[in-house]
Amino acid sequence: MNTETPTPPPVTGRQTRILTLASGSAGSGKSTLAGALAEQAAAHGLTVCVIGLDRQRDVSRLLGYDDPDADENLPTLMDVVDGLCTLDEALVPGRHSKTGEILPGLWLVLESDRLDALTLKLAGVTARELWLTQQLKQLEGRFDLILLDCPGNMDLGTQNALIAGTEIVGCTKSQEKEARGLTALEDKIAHLHQSYGFLGMRDGLDWIVIGEGVTNISQGKLYFEIEQQVREAYGDLVVAPTVRDDVKVPEAYSASLPITLYNPKSDAAAAYVAIGKAMKLYS
Repeated sequence: MNTETPTPPPVTGRQTRILTLASGSAGSGKSTLAGALAEQAAAHGLTVCVIGLDRQRDVSRLLGYDDPDADENLPTLMDVVDGLCTLDEALVPGRHSKTGEILPGLWLVLESDRLDALTLKLAGVTARELWLTQQLKQLEGRFDLILLDCPGNMDLGTQNALIAGTEIVGCTKSQEKEARGLTALEDKIAHLHQSYGFLGMRDGLDWIVIGEGVTNISQGKLYFEIEQQVREAYGDLVVAPTVRDDVKVPEAYSASLPITLYNPKSDAAAAYVAIGKAMKLYS
């Protein structure tokens, strides 16, 4: 078992993809997707960094850190905001939450319960919407993939992530609330693009992932129709396959593990692996 803390990757000049996982609705599966994609990308040999922006701290928990705020020796994103460390110094290795074993190639910047104060903390910062864009320069060229896991709202953290991302992933479910969240997300992207498009900010969604979809019409005609509406509205942006409703997903969440680690042979794990391939993260 390897539990020895590795050294963060050096600058190699590699091209870094920055995926912003976002939604205008809470509970849309962003952290579940982030954990699964990060674990699988690292397992396929990529060097991966996950940055959580949600005070719920779900993705930190899935990747080995149950309560970062409880350990004063663990840096968090809010420590970077407060100037107590740099983003580079805040990197910690991903771990198996049950065994403590290092997940090779996987790194995190941990979330904090204090992230609800992010807007206030950055209030006096010049161009505060670009704070994360500037910070990520410390990591570009060192990682193949950076995943930004946003909260389920359009607060300043999400705005920073939308501007910083090289690709924007809209997360939803085959339910009306989450589907409407895509519209709210698009509206925010369009608004921000007016001010920051000249910096290269994306002008729309690059991918849409549907989690917890129904298996067939008999399981819920309304949910099936909503999924079909999303696919008709967004066409090729919607990644195949849909992650079908699978009891293993909440089980994995309760176990504080990505579904791809908790039960690699489950239908949901297979779907997330296929989604990563469809997004050309790995082959």
